[in-house]
Amino acid sequence: MLRAALIVDGTEVTQWQKDALDAVGDLLEIKLVLSCTNTRTKKNLTKNFLYYVLNVLALKNRLTRKVQIDQKGVPLIEFNSIYEGSWQKIPSCVSKEISDSNIDIVIKFGMSLLRIDEALSKSKILSFHHGDPAYFRGRPAGFYELLTRANSVGVIVQELSNKLDAGKVWAICHSKILHYSYKKTAINFYTNSRFLLRKALLNLSRNNPIDIMPNGKNYKLPGNLLVIKFLAVIFARKLNHLIYGAFYEKEWNVGTAGRIKINDRLSFNLVDIKTANVSSKYSFYADPFFSVDGSKIRLEALNLRNGLGEIVEIDAENLSLLNVFLKGDHYSYPFSFLNGNKEFLIPEVASHSSPYILPAPFQDNDKLLLRGLEKFRIVDSTIMEEEGRIYLFCGMNSSASDCLYLFCAEGYDKEFEPHPLNPIVIDPSRARMGGRVIRHNGRLYRFGQNNSYGYGDGISICEITKLSSYDYEEKIVGSLCFNDASGPHTIDVFEDKSVLDFYVDKFSLFAWYRRLVPYVLRRVKSKL
Repeated sequence: MLRAALIVDGTEVTQWQKDALDAVGDLLEIKLVLSCTNTRTKKNLTKNFLYYVLNVLALKNRLTRKVQIDQKGVPLIEFNSIYEGSWQKIPSCVSKEISDSNIDIVIKFGMSLLRIDEALSKSKILSFHHGDPAYFRGRPAGFYELLTRANSVGVIVQELSNKLDAGKVWAICHSKILHYSYKKTAINFYTNSRFLLRKALLNLSRNNPIDIMPNGKNYKLPGNLLVIKFLAVIFARKLNHLIYGAFYEKEWNVGTAGRIKINDRLSFNLVDIKTANVSSKYSFYADPFFSVDGSKIRLEALNLRNGLGEIVEIDAENLSLLNVFLKGDHYSYPFSFLNGNKEFLIPEVASHSSPYILPAPFQDNDKLLLRGLEKFRIVDSTIMEEEGRIYLFCGMNSSASDCLYLFCAEGYDKEFEPHPLNPIVIDPSRARMGGRVIRHNGRLYRFGQNNSYGYGDGISICEITKLSSYDYEEKIVGSLCFNDASGPHTIDVFEDKSVLDFYVDKFSLFAWYRRLVPYVLRRVKSKL
């Protein structure tokens, strides 16, 4: 276990910082709390007044509220820092005490720019920065990413040095931007920040830094005119968001095509695929998967009457409706797999149940609950077997657009254990599962939905380079998209053919009603 010191201003940290510390209790032990009592921030109220107002309205939220540190008998050292221009320096007597205490890691949650002396340099000093330094350096967090319609807000944990942005990066994630809301965007990146300290410590223990070139633009606090422009842009986007929610809906469908190319950026046109005719009782088809023999396709069909998803089966050749498996609650993402000589289905049931698998012929009363996952509501569950171990990829119901989780078990009837790097991916461009993991030319590839700007608007193809019960790494090697539609957000491959979904935005005076009805039904059912 690592011996750690904590740098704070006063005796408080923010809620997300406390959550980050709570998540690494098994990896480090806090031996010293270093309380800086004279950190000050220079403010130009004339130039940046509107930004400070915006800061209060957007960046001040439940995750940035201050909470007292629970010292639990840990010594508290109060000190006045020494200012050298914009830099702060810890007094040499305090640095010496850190060195004498054999501190391995210093976690910096307080002070501003820190000047590191010789004694302090004996410990690794880790600090958070909200912004991917390859694109956005400086501050404020998330502001310029929203203004320029970036695809995400980066967050890093870096090792500090006396040169700005020159230390090693030990963990990185990317958080989804809600392009119509600064506050929701901020809550999102602060929520994901709590996972990074654990990732940084594990990567540090394996000497596995993140390769990043910190050559992004160094941004400054915005002036009043820029804040006015920002607010106008956000207002326009919010209005468009409300209009879309009330009068537009996604018209999903599925189609078949030839085998896709891995390690390539592939785009489809609707004329390239054979499209299904949606049955008259359903409003759309989505989430298609082949049966294990490739003769049928299972998918989600949205019931026109109640707005709930049903799992149906269509013929893989003529795409005609054959059978309805699951209905009554909301079902989607009917992933199937072979275990022994028997086919199993693991439908998404997050709206009403913890996950389970169904043996053929897929009757709901035959469900087998997955051990270790009884307390979770997970989405897009995707199972694979590798070297005798079962891996289950999934998202959590509340964070699936950003975070991918992995669970491991020795068998389908054994306990599923969470992966130590969970969430193994934090990135809206690829986190959510978009199909089964496939093997191609001896390598493993995962399909991840691109949810950066809209829901399921394309697929990122990721090569899995490390997979074990203690390690995971992947890299993006290709992508799939449509030129004349949106999607795909799910794809499956069988031999020389593939099946995928897509959608077009359709105007409807009753779009709001079809969104409201299933929401109300789920709320009513949850209270029964």
